Amino acid sequence: MDVLTVENLSVSFYRPEGEIEAVKNVSFSLREGEILAIMGETGCGKSVLCKSILKLLPDIAKRKTGHIYVRGEEITDYSEKQMQKLRGSFFSMVFQNPMTALHPCMSVGEQITEAVRLRQPKLTKKERLQKAAELMELVGLDHPAERAKQYPAQLSGGMAQRCVIAIALAAEPAVLFADEATTALDVTVQAQILELFLELRKKMGMSILLITHSPGVAARTADRVALMKDGELTGIGDVEEIFEKFRYHQNLISCG
Repeated sequence: MDVLTVENLSVSFYRPEGEIEAVKNVSFSLREGEILAIMGETGCGKSVLCKSILKLLPDIAKRKTGHIYVRGEEITDYSEKQMQKLRGSFFSMVFQNPMTALHPCMSVGEQITEAVRLRQPKLTKKERLQKAAELMELVGLDHPAERAKQYPAQLSGGMAQRCVIAIALAAEPAVLFADEATTALDVTVQAQILELFLELRKKMGMSILLITHSPGVAARTADRVALMKDGELTGIGDVEEIFEKFRYHQNLISCG
């Protein structure tokens, strides 16, 4: 079953100097429990596509055409109030730089607990603290009671990203958007975070839309890959199929 379907989506930015077409007639679906990588070079429209689904774009960006469905229900014309509920329960997002996603003046424990309170307001204070500790353990943070007292500046990049992922999981989302979530990390930590995504998919059964410019990240993690260039999807298929075509294309270039 498809948890998310996008049909013929086009998005433009309107500036004084004119229109900039960022996403052009894009269609794809995300299946239940699947990791789909949207892969392309920097500036090709990957993040705009992701944020347009969540309606997180600035006012100068407008959807020109297209439809968006969540488990068959169209959300294209949802109001901001409706989207807030959807973003708080069905969708969650992990951004590229954990240090800009975390509040520098709040302990990470406070931030994770606050996310739990917002997403699950019926829980008691004791239950919220317990849930926060469970989330920290789920994302692989050792000694959660001690980590909870620390501030973002006291954490490594990998630990900070794990805290951001814990916050995103507070709503127990069906779909997790990971927008270049490993780009700011070194290679070893990047591999650990990608492994964490695979474990979370297995444990929670959620679907993941992975935005990346790295073929290695896509090949290591995704079930399917959608290639994006200049705002358009140029191909979509299983990992083996897409990378076989990619290798064939590279061989043609080297032989030319």
